[in-house]
Amino acid sequence: MKINNAYYILLALLILLTASCKKNFLDSKPLDQYSDADIWQDSTLASLFLNSAYASIPTEFAGVMRDAYSDQLYSTNNVSIYQDSYVASSVPFSIMNTWDDLYEAVRRCNIYIANVDRLPASDGFKGRTRDEARFLRALFYHYLMNYFGDVPIITVPQNLDDDLNVKRTPYLDGVAFLTEELDGLINAEYLPWKYDSRNTGRVTRGAAMSLKSRVLLYAASKSGDWQAAYDAAKAVIDHAGQAGYALFPNYQELFYETNDNNSEVIFDHQYQASFQAYHVHHYNLPWGLTPPGPAGLNQPTQNIVDEYELTNGKLPKETGSGYDAQQPYINRDPRFYASIFFDGDNSWKGITLDLKLGSAYNPSFNPTATGYYLKKMIDPAFDPFNTTTSYGPGNNNIILRYAEILLNAAEAAYELGHVEEARGYVNQIRSRPSVAMPVIAAAGFNLEKIRHERNIELAFEGTRTWDIRRWEQGPEKLGVPTRGIGIEEDGAGNRTYSETVVIERPFSDKHYLIPIYQTEMDKNPNLQPNNPGW
Repeated sequence: MKINNAYYILLALLILLTASCKKNFLDSKPLDQYSDADIWQDSTLASLFLNSAYASIPTEFAGVMRDAYSDQLYSTNNVSIYQDSYVASSVPFSIMNTWDDLYEAVRRCNIYIANVDRLPASDGFKGRTRDEARFLRALFYHYLMNYFGDVPIITVPQNLDDDLNVKRTPYLDGVAFLTEELDGLINAEYLPWKYDSRNTGRVTRGAAMSLKSRVLLYAASKSGDWQAAYDAAKAVIDHAGQAGYALFPNYQELFYETNDNNSEVIFDHQYQASFQAYHVHHYNLPWGLTPPGPAGLNQPTQNIVDEYELTNGKLPKETGSGYDAQQPYINRDPRFYASIFFDGDNSWKGITLDLKLGSAYNPSFNPTATGYYLKKMIDPAFDPFNTTTSYGPGNNNIILRYAEILLNAAEAAYELGHVEEARGYVNQIRSRPSVAMPVIAAAGFNLEKIRHERNIELAFEGTRTWDIRRWEQGPEKLGVPTRGIGIEEDGAGNRTYSETVVIERPFSDKHYLIPIYQTEMDKNPNLQPNNPGW
């Protein structure tokens, strides 16, 4: 069952109630409304309420992607972020609802946790769904802390007569809270390792362990507790057989609808075909491959293109790589071809993309600023021009997958001095059958190799911004120009490629966090002071 079927289920429930209630209808309650008492007397209604929390999981498929704040993607919606021309009282559209949306989702979870014991249901049902809500709340706080740093940790549903001026919880105290919560879910064992097809997409014990791994890895960059980060990642690896986790053989196709919920997926935001308006396809496909609209919203940069190795394992600028600047897309890491549309790409439904300015796929009235379009997570089985399915395909947005856990383990192991173990995890990812990049030799292995592999393997999935911030690489990754590729053609049809500057980007330490919105600061004085520099 796709989790976001909830609204259809609720609609069906209303129809059934309407059809069955013909007598004494003047004495009946409104059938489009449910009271608090109604919800907590019916496990079906309570489940629908919990599903609304699942539907609140942040998704990369709904507009400006999170890695468009990093060096991987460029979006015209983020110009004020790139140029540092916004203030806390007027934040950019792409982040303006982040605080409100996440705290609204937290409140849903708090309401469920506070009321689930009122249900006339089994202890198993109540324990499992309570722990689902606790996981989701932890996930929402994870996002809040990544964006804003110190945030209020609220664990009960607040009322208007409560003290609403909750203080901010220091970041590492927030990490301790999330770790304790996730440990509670793991140890309680209400959550299964796997579900049957009716409940696919719900929180599993492996998802709780994996979120703990990410939380502790991010925190270790600040606390130095790499042992905790290592132990959390290793626990997932040690239970991979029990949970059914393994790298999916085909890197590109692991994101397709036909492979939803494959062996690599640990937790995802479930999508249903033709249900949610717009999608990663409509927002990101080149002009001409999708109906007129927000095509090319998130554009890969030359910065990330330069990070894809040649098939010999060398970066383009390394001596002996064999890179030819006038044939820049030959013999690159297969993950490049799986992730980025480039000039001359002929892998999409038999179409050869001409991305010279003024072409059908890069028109002058709506050009790509970088010379590239996003391919990763876009499913060729979906036809955007088919109006009967124009609301999008059903491929899910993966939140946690097994490759990330291997990279988490690699980084923590390296920081602890377990260098060969770390190298093994990285080479396991590079040896995926559809990737088959050369293994990294012991003599050439270092922390930068791990960070590089993370950049490539997880590109455009929403982790790059957090990685740059926790590694404090802002000056070299965010404080440099965002670059693209320029394409020129002579009278004989020969093309030349040259790098362009899309936008200059200043950077200061304040950019490691975004500001809490001034409206929130005005409502709650205990949030002051704002994040450093804002």
